[in-house]
Amino acid sequence: MVNDKKMGSVSDNGTLQLVDETLRDGTQSLWGMMMSYHMIEPVLGEIAQSGYYSINGPWHGAQPLISARFFNEDPRILYRMFSEKLKNSDANILLTGLGMLANITRPPENRTMIRVCYKVVKDWLPEINQAMVVCCTRDEIKNELPFLFPMYREMGIELIPWFAIGHGPRHTDEFYGAQVKEVVEKYKPISMCVKDVDGLLTSERLRTLIPAMQENADGIPLEFHAHGMNGLNTYNATVAMQLGVRKIATCVPPLAYSSSHPSVFDIVRNAEELGIKHTIDLEKLKVVEERLTKIGKAFGHPVDNYPLPFDLTYYKHQIPGGVISNLTTQLEQLGIPEKLQEVLEEIPRILDEMGNPIMITPFSQYIVTQAVLNVQLGRWEQCVDSMIEHAAGLFGVEDAGLPDMDQNLKDKLLSLPNAPKIKERGDHIIEYINSEPPLEELKINMGMSPDASDEDFVLTYFLMGEAMKGITPGGPDSYKKYL
Repeated sequence: MVNDKKMGSVSDNGTLQLVDETLRDGTQSLWGMMMSYHMIEPVLGEIAQSGYYSINGPWHGAQPLISARFFNEDPRILYRMFSEKLKNSDANILLTGLGMLANITRPPENRTMIRVCYKVVKDWLPEINQAMVVCCTRDEIKNELPFLFPMYREMGIELIPWFAIGHGPRHTDEFYGAQVKEVVEKYKPISMCVKDVDGLLTSERLRTLIPAMQENADGIPLEFHAHGMNGLNTYNATVAMQLGVRKIATCVPPLAYSSSHPSVFDIVRNAEELGIKHTIDLEKLKVVEERLTKIGKAFGHPVDNYPLPFDLTYYKHQIPGGVISNLTTQLEQLGIPEKLQEVLEEIPRILDEMGNPIMITPFSQYIVTQAVLNVQLGRWEQCVDSMIEHAAGLFGVEDAGLPDMDQNLKDKLLSLPNAPKIKERGDHIIEYINSEPPLEELKINMGMSPDASDEDFVLTYFLMGEAMKGITPGGPDSYKKYL
């Protein structure tokens, strides 16, 4: 594979535009998001000034909850620290879109909730000017993009669709080409991303997939975002560059390699070999690498990360990098680390029965959880509510694989005691997603005063009702007292 005759210099020498995922996907994949603010601050300035096209940060999903629960830190401090460090950067600041809202505990939210959440986040971090939204997993193109594109653009944010690449029977090159065509015709995004969420793409697949997407992209550039579960993401990124892709997601070691993204140093070196120009200041990033290594060692995080070996079994369970690291940790916490292999063998059975959804949030989390229950208690002896929600269509229909779901399992899930109430929500989920109830009503439903500030409402939502433990945000540089 390394001697592929198609490798070599490229005719299109467009400048490489790297996306930094060190403090977002890197820490999620390798350190379980267990980074307090004083672990982030020493490297943020150098990352901001290193010549990246865009920078993604830990302001998504569970990070605010982890910051408050494990480090007693106010999430507002995180945003304000990033704002101060990034305000003079030439890089675009990337917001991880609906991943902040839709997860294992929260199906997609209504328009009022989405709008207030991102308005508040934009207030906290005004520098945000791009956002990503994952497509092809929960019928997002049909149900969410019609609202999200105009909403983000009103805020001065360009939405970048990330096409999650699956490995089920319906996930063909033609499927993704058609999805790209639909998005381009309707929204004309500034960029689109090939998202190898579970790190299983190969160069052979890329050589047909990327051209199929480019053919329908109307000249809009593609980005490449790949985890390393099969050990090929550095090579695949190089293949993507050879195919004309110039926007590549990378991480700085020690938060590169393994289940994370390719090392920025490797991608830059290969780009130079291909004759592609770049703007990356490698000396600044060597400082980042040195500091992150010291920080990781001090806090007991893995720092000697290497590319993973190619393992065909990953094509069966398809667990993304950020999930498999958490699974291993949680099995150890439960005192059953020896059950890992059984859980991995159970997952492909569940995938087939569920209709082969793409292993990405929220599917990957609740499928893995269900696999642990099946191994421990017997198959389908106990079911998490998210599996019922899946069967009821709360996480999508076509993209989620419901037409291909095992009918016996679907009937079983929808006959469980919690099913009637969940099914009623599923029957009205599209109506709910597109609804715009008064914000005061949402505040009351969350047990708050209708006069509560939008900021307090969003914090309560992010933290799932957990108290802030008396921490107050203070001024824009108040993060410094926590370092």
